[in-house]
Order: sequence, then C-alpha cells, then structure tokens
Amino acid sequence: MLYDYPEYYEAAFSFRNTETEAQFLQDCIKRFSKIDVQNIFEIGCGNAPHAGILTESGYKYHGLDLNRNMLDYAAYKWKDLPEKIHLHEANMIDFNYPIQQDFAYVMLGSLYLNCLNEIKSHFDSMSRLLNKGGIYFLDWCIQFGDPLAHNGNNKFIIEKDDIRIKSEFNIKLLDQEQQMYEEVWMINVNDRGRHRQFNMVERNKAILPEQFLHLIGERKDFKFIGWWEDWDFNHPIENYDSVTRPIALIQKV
Repeated sequence: MLYDYPEYYEAAFSFRNTETEAQFLQDCIKRFSKIDVQNIFEIGCGNAPHAGILTESGYKYHGLDLNRNMLDYAAYKWKDLPEKIHLHEANMIDFNYPIQQDFAYVMLGSLYLNCLNEIKSHFDSMSRLLNKGGIYFLDWCIQFGDPLAHNGNNKFIIEKDDIRIKSEFNIKLLDQEQQMYEEVWMINVNDRGRHRQFNMVERNKAILPEQFLHLIGERKDFKFIGWWEDWDFNHPIENYDSVTRPIALIQKV
C-alpha cells in the first residue's frame, strides 16, 4: 500500500503548491471566522504538508490519520518546528479528540465514507471537535457532475529527488442508487533504479449537492456558509454542471 511508503506518497503529490493552499486556508479564516483561530485540525492529514507553514504563521497544527507510518513520517519531518505539531491516529468516521478546534479542513476529496450512517457519524465527530463558531473546510468532497467523465485523463508522471512516479487514477461506479464508487489508483515507482508497483482501491459514497444541503440543513449543530468553484471566492457555485474542483464551508453553531 502506497500509504505505507510516505516518501513515495509525498513525491506523488509534489505537484501541489502547499504554500498557496495554506495561504488560502488563512484567507478563508480571515474572511469567514468570527472567532479567534488558534488551533487548526486536518482530517486525513497524511504527511501533514501544511504543518510547517501554518505553525510558522502562528497556528497550532493538529492532524488525524489512520496510517501510523504516515503519522510517524510527518512527526519526524516536522520535528524541528518551534511549535510542536499534534498528530492523532484514528479513523475519520467516529473519533474523539481531547483539544477542541477552531478550524478544520479536509483536502483532495479524502472523505472516505461508505454509507449515510458513516457520513452522519463523521459530522457528529466534527461537531464534538469544533468550538462554537468553528469552520469546517471541505475540498472536493461534494460530488458535482459525473466523476466518470474524467476517466482517461488521469495519467501523470512526477519526478522528485530522483524518484519517478508514474500513476493512473480511475473511478468505477458500483451502485447507482447508493452512489457508491470505487477509486482505483495504479502507481509505478522508480526509486533510483529500484522498481515498485502499488495498486490501491478505495470505496466511497458520493455526497451530492442536494444531499449535502439536506444533511447540514437538518442538523442543529452546523450551518451552511457557501461553496465555490476552484478555490476562488469570486466564483460561488450556481451551475452544478460546470464545477471542476469545489470547496464548501460549514460552521459550528
């Protein structure tokens, strides 16, 4: 499993501009938060790519992930930061964390939930986690449009520190009625002449826009703030058919 090799995982996603992403999160806090944000919590944090920038900006970084190798890698990577980061090993479906948070986020659609009960349980956990007024930022977690339309355009090659990653990502529909999908990620690694191959399969229930609005609307502990296209607050989502990378914000009430 690629997650057990954090160096390869980090190389595979080295195309990300983590500085820009971290700055956007801070802009989001300044724009929408009505409370003083000190603690920031990442769901599915993996190698905690934003931890350095966020702590240097004065925040306390907290991350949750199920993979111990990833957490150990992140802890070692950021061990010299002046402000220690806090990492928690648990699943995202049902967890408790001892320190309440002011802002939470999940990136790249990493909200792996397989049924309505798991979705509700996750938001129950987030409600326990966040202080009143705290914001939850969801990147690519609401399914606008048909994810199968992008199949065939998901091959890429990344090179970092003499490691060459060739990967292909595809999605298969498992159950139309339940909106269950299977994500298949095939990765070939050339690590300075040493070759490894990984085939990863994740199952996920798509959360459709109307379902998300209904889910949040029927809860008494969250309110919907808004959603935007492609990380741009100047482009609120109005036409569901033209969305490529949505973000959504909800707030603990």
